[in-house]
Amino acid sequence: MTPRNAFLINIVLAVLWAAYQEQWSTNSLVIGFAVGYVLLSILHHGYGSLVFHVISYVIFLIWSILKSSIQVAWVVLEPTLKLDQGIVAVPLEARTDLEISLLATSITLTPGTLSVDTGWNAQGEHVLYVHNLVMGNAADVRRSVQQDFERRILRITRGGEVS
Repeated sequence: MTPRNAFLINIVLAVLWAAYQEQWSTNSLVIGFAVGYVLLSILHHGYGSLVFHVISYVIFLIWSILKSSIQVAWVVLEPTLKLDQGIVAVPLEARTDLEISLLATSITLTPGTLSVDTGWNAQGEHVLYVHNLVMGNAADVRRSVQQDFERRILRITRGGEVS
């Protein structure tokens, strides 16, 4: 059973749990999902970690969006506009369209950054071109995209085998 199938079974269990209650409610659906989650985590080893990684990534992404929003607001509200914008090529470990799309979308959702394009660098590596409003050190931008975003996405799509 794949983690995706386990998730679909979890949803079915939640709906069945709610259907067997006297009154259909959001609370019974949530409780049904939690009960299904516990059962499936016991029966299917990788399912519990998948849901954990998805929830932690969503929390990380929301935190990144809030933090970047404050940083961009600070840059814009300073008396003298100090933009150091640039585009950096980030070598990718992500290979599938889903992994690359999730990464590019996450970067674009974060204020001050924008995924521009994908391509190949001179070393033959697949790269994502990222525009940053305040570039600073390009190596730090690369490291941030790879360690903060890509690593977390790969944990979700590849089942936690990425460190």
